[in-house]
Amino acid sequence: MLTASSRESTTAVLAALDRALRALDCSLDVVLAFVPQGEEIACMYAEGTRAEHFDGLRLRRDGPALPARAASSGHRVELTAESQAVIPTDRAAVAIPMAAEGRLLAVVYAATTRPRIDAVDPLVCAVTQAAAPFALAAEREADRRSATYDGLTGLYTPRAFREKLQEELNAAQLAPHASLALWFVDTDHFKRVNDTLGHATGDMVLGRMAALLRAYLVPQMDLPARNGGDEFCAIVRNVEKLEAIERAQRFCDAVRAADFGIGLPITASVGVAAYPYDAAGAAQLLEVADAAMYHSKRGGRDRVSFATGGGAFAVFS
Repeated sequence: MLTASSRESTTAVLAALDRALRALDCSLDVVLAFVPQGEEIACMYAEGTRAEHFDGLRLRRDGPALPARAASSGHRVELTAESQAVIPTDRAAVAIPMAAEGRLLAVVYAATTRPRIDAVDPLVCAVTQAAAPFALAAEREADRRSATYDGLTGLYTPRAFREKLQEELNAAQLAPHASLALWFVDTDHFKRVNDTLGHATGDMVLGRMAALLRAYLVPQMDLPARNGGDEFCAIVRNVEKLEAIERAQRFCDAVRAADFGIGLPITASVGVAAYPYDAAGAAQLLEVADAAMYHSKRGGRDRVSFATGGGAFAVFS
């Protein structure tokens, strides 16, 4: 199962590991996975009844939380009265580093509201067995990122898109009155599609989403990309912010109205950021658009949000 999932993605490997961990200890109701990012570790996988708001959580690697302590020590760390849980309602938890060839790949955090975890040693063994498939999936993802076009959708890859965005902003900074906007798109509840109907159907949905995105952009002018997984981005050139938001809303409406032929509704959460109103650089513009997209998700999904200044966001209506 782990080896097969390595052909899909690191997230697929973690989902397979999640199922294995819960089979070993049915009391587990939270499984998180953190990956190293500089001086921090960031949560890239969050599943469980109490884990909804912890996706994307960042922890200092020298901090007191269990995953950080496991990352720095290189061995498992269990919850005690002196240690710090990730979720306040955790009563028992263990953080297990996943490593290959002496390199930290991830830290897996499993927790429960029950008083103890009985199968800690088997959990450690399962995480250890997942290291090689996870590393292989990470290498494949790195290879895909280094390419210009995404193999599934034909859109720009994340790396190529960021290079194009930087080029666009470099040119805009030399042109008075230049403007452009960035859309950040998330396919709502996409995991449900994969889990219910399989990855082949999920790939079909992503292909249809890519086609819809292209249809609501200006050919030879705007630039769409797959940001990874079920996320998409687009550079919308030569538009003022309001027009970019209105066009994003038309795209969002089109996704809701589209028949994907799978018997499940598909919607999109969209965030919009614009140069020079919201950011002057590529990284900051991406951050603002991403944050606006998460504002849409927190607000109920299937909507468009945008930055209003000072770190605040609003839903377009």
